[in-house]
Amino acid sequence: MSVNRAQTMKPLLYLAAGEQLPAAMMLEAVQGIVVDATTPQTRSSLRWPGKKAACLVLARIGPAETIDEDGLLALLTEMDGVVLTACRGPADIQKLDVMLKVAEAAAGICQGRTALLAEYATVAESVLSPHSMAGVSPRLSALLFDASALAEACGCHRVTGTGDVPAVVRAGRAAAVLRAREAGIAAYDMLPADAVDEAAVLRIWTNSLENGFSAVATRSPEQIDLLAAAGALPKS
Repeated sequence: MSVNRAQTMKPLLYLAAGEQLPAAMMLEAVQGIVVDATTPQTRSSLRWPGKKAACLVLARIGPAETIDEDGLLALLTEMDGVVLTACRGPADIQKLDVMLKVAEAAAGICQGRTALLAEYATVAESVLSPHSMAGVSPRLSALLFDASALAEACGCHRVTGTGDVPAVVRAGRAAAVLRAREAGIAAYDMLPADAVDEAAVLRIWTNSLENGFSAVATRSPEQIDLLAAAGALPKS
């Protein structure tokens, strides 16, 4: 099966707390950067590229039960959107959507401006959820699948010692793609941390697209460089 690169979206770039922001040229190569803001400590060390960034600026927050409106309000003036971790299903999205409305009103920001993406099928609850994500929130624009996170949550390895992909990971990948397709939104597949050479990132990128994902998410600027070297990045 061939990959239609014309329909491929730019990747997301995850940055660790306090990590150096990439150069402007790299910001143009990605759909958005995702900066960790899951704890008070990581929120206090946030570094933003500014309003003229060539891509979306997203804050990684959650899980849903740990989010408070004061914390959201402090982020709204700097970010374009949020990425919800450990999303279990529609209820988590709806809860965060309401909190964002309240925070936008308090900040004097246009209602609905803040984008919402969700890390989905990274916990057993979302893989097993029978509930559609369609129409849950007009903000919801993408689901992100992380095989390593799901494997850790389920007490297994992303790949077994014999090179097989565990059944829970296969089920999670399918759930993320199917729920995204059902909702008419994008689906991102997170590159594993051990994808550290050009051949590996190209193989995983191709496999992700052929399995129905819209794009990949990367864990480091180095993985973006490898994708570029492999000719995998869509043209601007």
